Amino acid sequence: MVEAIHSNGSGWSFLPLKKSLGGVWSSIVSVINNPVAGRSRLRNLFRGSVGNGEQLLFWLDPWLRDVPLMEAFPNLYRLESVKKCSVRDRLSGVWLWKHDPVLENEVIELDSLTAEVAAVSLMNRPDEWKWLPDNSGSFSVHSVKTLLDGAVDSNNRFVIDWCKWVPSKCNVFIWRAELNRIPTADSLRKRGIQKVSRWCGLAPIYAFSFADLLNVHNHKSVRAEVKKVVHGIMFISIFSIWCLWLARNKVVFSNVDAKVDSIFNEVRSLSFFMV
Repeated sequence: MVEAIHSNGSGWSFLPLKKSLGGVWSSIVSVINNPVAGRSRLRNLFRGSVGNGEQLLFWLDPWLRDVPLMEAFPNLYRLESVKKCSVRDRLSGVWLWKHDPVLENEVIELDSLTAEVAAVSLMNRPDEWKWLPDNSGSFSVHSVKTLLDGAVDSNNRFVIDWCKWVPSKCNVFIWRAELNRIPTADSLRKRGIQKVSRWCGLAPIYAFSFADLLNVHNHKSVRAEVKKVVHGIMFISIFSIWCLWLARNKVVFSNVDAKVDSIFNEVRSLSFFMV
């Protein structure tokens, strides 16, 4: 039924989709096509296993590589006369081109494709689909869940709790720094972070990243009534780095001398207005 409704639409042939139609099937294909495990898409984790070559489509299904050959060899695909030919059709050694590959990029792709296809043999069994993350090749919901959980753990994404009572530009700078978008390798221990814990009467702060520092106010040792204060102090502390960063940029890009007193006064005055 799905094939009958969507087969004339665009998209991957293994999961045909007519974009003008909505519904449950469109939602399923959307999930399959979107990146969900790191940068991988679920559709790239299925691969056709060649048997007799009659069910797998040569150009449109991923069977020789993780992606369909139409993506791997786009110049040859444009020359193909029968876009929906089967693997068996082309492994028989017959090519049906609109014209012979003559351009350099066409010839290069043909040499590469011919070499890869030569290693494949047809067998006396139906074609199959394999789920690559499982050694058995069998698809299961548990396997997908394990894959997604692993991707979340490896990404270790930290969501910054923005501080509303400091300037937006300060929040943006800290956000960039936490993402390692600021080109500096200075460690936090060189910035006097340990002093902040003494000022606030807290247990020693052990911060190994911006994420650790920005989450100090949520530590169980911080009393509820001072959480907001500690949160703000941490932002102000890092805000001083932002002021130094601006001064550095003026020196490097605008040839403007950086004066310690001016930087200190800027940090002190802006911090005063924040509180």
